[in-house]
Amino acid sequence: MYSPLLTAFLLVFALVPARAQESPQARFERARSDWDVGRFVEALEELEALLIEDQGDDLQDQIALLTGELFTVTELALDGRAVRWSPDGRYAAYESGSGPGLRTHILALTGEGTREISSLPGAGLVFSPTGDGAAYLTLPETPALQEARARIEEESGGADRASRMRLRAELARLNAQNTVITVLDLIGGEERDLQPSDLAVLSLLYGLDNSLYFLGSAAGEGSTSNIYRIQEDGRATRISEGPGQKTDPFFAGPGSFLAYGTGRGAFQLMEMATGEVKSYQGSFPVLPGNRGSVAFLEAGGEGSVLKVLSLTPGGVTESVVAEFPFPLSTSATRSCPGCPLHSGLAISSSGDFAVVQGRPREDWELFLVPLVGSQEEREVTQITREIQHDLYPTILADGRVLAMKGEGRHRRSHLYDLQTGEKIWLFRNNTVRTVAPEYEWAPSPDATKLLLVAERDGNTVSPERGVYLMDLTRKVTRDELLARIRTNLEAERGLRDRAKAMYGPVNDEIRAVVDRISMTRIFDHEEALFQFGSKNVSRPGNRPAIDYIAGKLREFGYEPELQWFDARGVQSANVVARILGTVSPDVVYAVSAHFDSNNRSPGADDNTSATVGLLEMARVLVDHPMPATIEIVLFTGEESGLLGSREYVRRAVASGKKLVGALNNDMVGFAEDHRLDNTIRYSNAGIRDVQHGAAILFSEMVTHDTEYYKSTDAAAYYEAYGDIVGGIGSYP
Repeated sequence: MYSPLLTAFLLVFALVPARAQESPQARFERARSDWDVGRFVEALEELEALLIEDQGDDLQDQIALLTGELFTVTELALDGRAVRWSPDGRYAAYESGSGPGLRTHILALTGEGTREISSLPGAGLVFSPTGDGAAYLTLPETPALQEARARIEEESGGADRASRMRLRAELARLNAQNTVITVLDLIGGEERDLQPSDLAVLSLLYGLDNSLYFLGSAAGEGSTSNIYRIQEDGRATRISEGPGQKTDPFFAGPGSFLAYGTGRGAFQLMEMATGEVKSYQGSFPVLPGNRGSVAFLEAGGEGSVLKVLSLTPGGVTESVVAEFPFPLSTSATRSCPGCPLHSGLAISSSGDFAVVQGRPREDWELFLVPLVGSQEEREVTQITREIQHDLYPTILADGRVLAMKGEGRHRRSHLYDLQTGEKIWLFRNNTVRTVAPEYEWAPSPDATKLLLVAERDGNTVSPERGVYLMDLTRKVTRDELLARIRTNLEAERGLRDRAKAMYGPVNDEIRAVVDRISMTRIFDHEEALFQFGSKNVSRPGNRPAIDYIAGKLREFGYEPELQWFDARGVQSANVVARILGTVSPDVVYAVSAHFDSNNRSPGADDNTSATVGLLEMARVLVDHPMPATIEIVLFTGEESGLLGSREYVRRAVASGKKLVGALNNDMVGFAEDHRLDNTIRYSNAGIRDVQHGAAILFSEMVTHDTEYYKSTDAAAYYEAYGDIVGGIGSYP
């Protein structure tokens, strides 16, 4: 028998909201679960409540990382590139514009913030080792140079590809021959120009003693470049010798050796005192902070080897540090002369450890390699284990590792703490939906800041890319985070309300059709097409794929059109199924995907996944026509140069087809994790929101977006018909 007191307690307990019984961490985990499946409104409402209730810094960090950036970000420029730092971290620089409008901007970083101190008419800037000076390249506009440029441009108009490349090379030589070196005093602001006679200047570098060098070519030696030292009076002394192009020179050892690339997978080391040169086969060498050695990666048998070259006045000592039974990345790239090197190898400033980029299976992973102790004691540790590529490690001054994740069109910067195992996705854009691809990363020498070049607005179509400064010592404040959440909450509520309004009249009809979709059939199509192997136009699998797709469409009740055309010397065909409109049959919407793959793989994701989605769409819509005509189009030859989409659009334009909308789907099968997580690639924001609404109301997909259609199947639509493009693409 309950006592009255116990009964009263139970009654009060029953009236307390369930949320109040949860711990703040449990409430955050519930919000995170809602976020994970795309219930963003519910998640944001809970996160807002947690912040208002002031639940502590640890929870605030978790909320920041879930919804965007943990560290503060300042936009430095709406359009820029080629970011770099001075050696002491007092200055940063980036470039903007092109041609006569090309500028280099130098920023001073102080405790009070960031201030532009110079805007220079040139590019290729390098800072001196002391940080008090810099040098850059300018190209004075002269009538002779303008006349030569105009002639080359005119000749390029009707030239074939080989001729255009030759003319571009001629223009590059012409520009280099007229380039002037400008030396700048960053303290006093004085400038002086140097122009070595009969030498084309390609790029600059400083020696550790503050002397200035450049990479250049002598007159008549366009296929050969060498390193020169330039004197105060403009006279130049050749330092390196030999034919061929030298690349990316730097000093090591400290300053007693000159390293430079000599072609793909090769480099040389020259001892400055003796002029002795040694050649090596392997990746471009990487220099640790102590400068007493360089490291490089060398292919060996079925695997790769990490080697270290110890540099002393007595010569070079080579040692094998670690061997791997799989390939290591031997490629390296810079976004510009003087910009940070992005490669598959990084060495800590102390020289105690390295991080390498290796491919144990299909994708690249990062591995930690100790450089001290005996070879038996140096145990290699795998840092990453992901389905996406992990690339371009950089070891910061504090020992953390900055690395990139993903393919070139949608890379993301991550910060790894090797002691705790913590991984932070650094740069986002603090929005729920829009994807922000990144292109350049330059950490400050003291590891407190990061310069990035990225498309924060998600627009990959326009050439502009923003320049951003992330402060790794300053986290977003509670007020900033609360403002971020409220902005996103308003946007998500609006998106959901618009979706319900636009789909309300046809909600039941859509659900009836969607309920007919069969995952079993989708998988059966995927498996069947996979068995053909590569479906590239150059491979035997292309023709049976055409036959399979056309055969299935006939089974469903269509009379498919096969659009045969010459695709790189072979006959291949787009396959088109048409659902005639009941009210306006002359108005056409295209839904498309390419069924061909690259010549190495069956293309299960790229792009059999979207192909089989369209086949199942065709099946469920065959007896459910729409007011306008729908054309379901399976392109061929996309991996060979976007051939099929251009052929389809060419025929559409020639026939006067009134094409008013196009959904083009590419790689809808990729899963980074457990989510059905895809990105809408669009030119038309209205179509974008129609697709978000469909995903919210009728699927389990979590959709993001980016303004993106260039160099894809959708480009032909836009070029011929304008702003009519949407579609799903896997860019998580």
